[in-house]
Order: sequence, then structure tokens, then C-alpha cells
Amino acid sequence: MTTPRRAPTVAVVGADTGAGAALASGLEDRGASVARLPVSALEGRARFGAALQEVVPRLGALEGLVVASVGTEPTRGAAVADLDSDTWSAMVERPLQRTLVCFQGAFDVLRQAGGTMVLVVPTLSLVGAAGFGPWAAVTEGQRALARAAARAWGSRAVTVHCVAVPASLLTAAPTEDGPYPDRPGQPAPALHRPDMGADVSSVVHSLLSPAWRSVTGATVAVDGGVWMTP
Repeated sequence: MTTPRRAPTVAVVGADTGAGAALASGLEDRGASVARLPVSALEGRARFGAALQEVVPRLGALEGLVVASVGTEPTRGAAVADLDSDTWSAMVERPLQRTLVCFQGAFDVLRQAGGTMVLVVPTLSLVGAAGFGPWAAVTEGQRALARAAARAWGSRAVTVHCVAVPASLLTAAPTEDGPYPDRPGQPAPALHRPDMGADVSSVVHSLLSPAWRSVTGATVAVDGGVWMTP
């Protein structure tokens, strides 16, 4: 007789944002027990660790950590040639410091029994986009950390993944051209646009399952084929 798999217990960081809230709700719809943590919990390893420890008694255990946002604020028109050190620090270094706190917190709670960490990132960083250099730099830094952590923590049964989604799913900020460009300089494909609460949460939920424990360090594109050449 097959024993039904127990629903995963997961903390979603950035659940105080629209995208993070939708992702958390989507995971709950699939049976996961979810603790919602705000971006403000990332102000230091001790503070984040305390926030994670608060949710453990309620969930019974913590098997996954999903990072929907580290508070990155994508600002179009941030030309690389014009960035000063203060702007770079605010737009790139601080979000990456928060990302580091996420990894440290994940290691602290998952290293004993194992588990999975998933970072949700924008697809535009995979090939770059004019005017979004800082956002792309943050994302590539996150992906590099994910690969390094996946290699280092594999022996502890901790897997790490990135899920790449259309940039427009991660921000509601308008631009003069409408949504953020997922295919800069190219025609928009007439393909399915993923839904953060349904399509993305379905993939993240799968990554949290034991069936995916033999895979780590992957970047899974859930973008409706936005980077496919028409």
C-alpha cells in the first residue's frame, strides 16, 4: 500500500508583496503548510533566524524555503555607464546581502534533516536587458549563490533551485512602454503567460517534493516560452 506523501511545510520570504502573496496562496492551494515572512525579516542573520524559529513550532518542521523577493526595486533607465557607487550599493549590494541572509537562514534550519530552497528570479536577467543592469546583476548573483550552495550542501540533502519567471510577474511598477520588457528589442510571443499563483506555484511545489531530491542547482524557466524565438 502506498503511503500518501505529507504536504510540505515551507516558509515564503517576501509574502508581503503581491507576487510573494500569490505564490504563497498557490502553494497553500496545493496543500502546503505555509508561513509567510516579510522582506523586513531579512535585516540580518540573527533577525531572520529568529523569524524562522518562530514558525517551526507552528509547522512542526521546516522542509522548504521559498524566496519570492529580497526587496529589489527594479528601476528602468539605470544605465550602467551612469551608475554611481551609492546607487550601485542600494540597488545591487543591499539586495545581495539580503540574499546571503536567506542562504544562511536556509542552511541553519535545513542542514539537520535536509530540505529545499527555491529562489524566484526574473527571466530577463538570463540574457540581460538594457536599462535593467542592476536588477540583472542581483539575479545573476542569486543564481551564482544558488549553484555554489547546491554543490556545497548536497551531502546534507539540501537542494537549491531558481525558478525564472517573466519580469512583469515580479513587479507592478509601470514604465512608459507598459510592462517590463521580457524580450527587449524582440516581438512578444503569442504564448501562454504564466500565473504566479497557479503555474509558478505548481512548479515550486514539485521542486519541494522528494521526487526532485536527485536534482539540484537548476534554473527552471516558467515563462510561457517568453525567450523562445518566434
